[in-house]
Amino acid sequence: MARRKDESLINNRKQKKARKVMFAVAFLLTLLCIGTGSYVQQLDTVQVGSVAEKRYVAEADAVDEVATNKLKDAAADSVAPIYKQDAAVEEGSNAEVKELFQDLEQILANLKQGESFVEKAQEAPWKLPVVLSERELKAYQALGKSNRTLFQEDCLVTMNNLYTEGITADALEEGRQKANEAFAATAWNKGLKEMAGAIFDAAITPNLLPDEAAIEAAREEKRAEVADVMIRKNQKIVDEGEIITQEIYDRLVSLHLVGGADYKSSVLPLLGSFLLVVLLFVALYLFFVWGRGQFELKPNEAKMLFTIYVIMILLLRLMGGAAYFTLIPLGLFAMLTSILVGRRVALVMNTLFCIIGCFIFNGDVQFLMYSLLVGTLGALLIQKTEKRQRMVWVAVAMAAVSFAAMFGVGLFFESGYSAGLLLKCLFAAVMGLVSVVIAVGSLPFWEATFEANTPLRLLELTNPNNELLRRLMIEAPGTYHHSLIVANLAETAAYEIGANTALARAGAYYHDIGKLKNPQMFSENQAGYNPHDDLAPETSAKIITQHPKDGVEMGRVHGLPNVILDVIREHHGTSLVKFFYFKALKLYGADNVNEADYRYQGVIPSTRESAVVMLADTVEAAVRSMLGSGKTLAEAESVIKTLIKDKLDDGQLNNSGLGIHELEIIRRAFLKVFQGMYHERVAYPKQEEINAAAKKGAEESKAEEKKEKREEKREEESSELTD
Repeated sequence: MARRKDESLINNRKQKKARKVMFAVAFLLTLLCIGTGSYVQQLDTVQVGSVAEKRYVAEADAVDEVATNKLKDAAADSVAPIYKQDAAVEEGSNAEVKELFQDLEQILANLKQGESFVEKAQEAPWKLPVVLSERELKAYQALGKSNRTLFQEDCLVTMNNLYTEGITADALEEGRQKANEAFAATAWNKGLKEMAGAIFDAAITPNLLPDEAAIEAAREEKRAEVADVMIRKNQKIVDEGEIITQEIYDRLVSLHLVGGADYKSSVLPLLGSFLLVVLLFVALYLFFVWGRGQFELKPNEAKMLFTIYVIMILLLRLMGGAAYFTLIPLGLFAMLTSILVGRRVALVMNTLFCIIGCFIFNGDVQFLMYSLLVGTLGALLIQKTEKRQRMVWVAVAMAAVSFAAMFGVGLFFESGYSAGLLLKCLFAAVMGLVSVVIAVGSLPFWEATFEANTPLRLLELTNPNNELLRRLMIEAPGTYHHSLIVANLAETAAYEIGANTALARAGAYYHDIGKLKNPQMFSENQAGYNPHDDLAPETSAKIITQHPKDGVEMGRVHGLPNVILDVIREHHGTSLVKFFYFKALKLYGADNVNEADYRYQGVIPSTRESAVVMLADTVEAAVRSMLGSGKTLAEAESVIKTLIKDKLDDGQLNNSGLGIHELEIIRRAFLKVFQGMYHERVAYPKQEEINAAAKKGAEESKAEEKKEKREEKREEESSELTD
């Protein structure tokens, strides 16, 4: 136990250190992206598409690199392709054709009486990818030995003549056509000509390949022939009021007339953005430190969040020069964080991400507003993709949201509608749809790399066709039924306290798979005979407490994720096996019994979901036992409360993150499920009661009938007397 505790402390220290490193890397990367982003790039007032605020002239004679490079590129592009002949291609084709004919000859030579040459030839695995028809093979078989040799030579000569002329990749089909036409002029019959054509189509490949070295040398020669275009001192580059095109801007940069001249005078705004980033990361640190229990990240979640942030922040930096920021899938960060880490964390992280993106995009308020809206709604909508039929609707909804967000932001900040705004909105809609596709489509990557426990993955685990569940259903039906009820209890309770319902259900399905090793040693699988009646209590306790460990080993073999293995390992914690402990006390006396020998050697629950499964497992077994002995659900209600309190008092819930108030919510959730399962039903009459009621009804009917007859008779007699 002490060793396990030491290992746990070491792991916790390693995890804390890793998180600090990731936090520091994310902070430094953020500063780097802002420091080199479009804010710094756009410090100059001269930009492509802007209006020149003054007249720019050359300060000295210089080479016009823009015009010169344009002329050199045009000269280099005028170089025609240069080819070199590859003899190895011709040799390879000849070898393949010869091998084909050799194989055909070998089949003919080894052909036994009654065997079909066509069938043997068509079944042979040719090295050359050629398919020969029955007609072609029969025509070849009909030739004599000498004629077959002549036919083979004609095929090779025709093919080699074509190689002598040379074949380029662009003229391959034309070359094969030439070979077919040349062979068609021979005296061979139609079947053999078709056979030769099939061989040519398969064997002939280009033997004239581009000579890259010669082409590049020729291009360089052409470049060298172009004289430099000069710009003279005081020559005008652009006049005041003119539009700065890309060519003009490149010329200004090459002459060092623009490009970073105002950087030093604009350091203060950059320092301001750095200060704000520091405050943002301090707030983020406090959010996770002070929100422990509710916002604490698991190791794999911290790694995923770090990876998503790094990818998206680098994407923002690389796309900082894009014409429209709607070309970036800005909602992707919040979507991935929401589906992989959690909705609440996604909403907080999206705010930080949007503010940092605003700094990278030169303080663009439109970017900030748009990304906040798209990210927030994306984090909420992506949660609905846990059901596949909703994915298309979520993608369409995100496209509509992105379009509407950009349209609204554009109308406000650009003071009206324009064709440019419509184009931005269309890009936004496409990126909104693409974001959903990427977020959902990349889930297998996150699941395989970081063991992300997505709802879809957990849902797959609950499929009854999974091998372990199928075995549980067949080999331990009582345990399987117990697991289903525990799953219903755990899922309902998890929903009520806001925990991961998919994880609670999947964990409950597998929590008792270790019982597959000895299914008959557990009461729910026994049919009358109890093996423990013949065993010492310490032996029984050892068998019972072994099943979590056996379950973890089985789960590892079958590839269950670690989060499910944790539930299996923790669902009994270090609880006491009270039945056998009390049995031992009666047999041996308190002085001769060590309580530790009758406790599970596991780990107490480390998550809310694992704790919920523990409580559901305990409560289900107890309620089933009580109802089976004739007690009512009302009597079981107080026992449920006692069982939950026992787990709390025993320290089994200390590391689970459950609050005291949540235990009462869990208790009520359990009762809701039990009331639905064990509600009072109308008592159906037994067959004996039905028969007795029918007999009684018949007798009463006969008596009534006799009474009526007597009444009729009296009336008749009375009538006669009157008459």
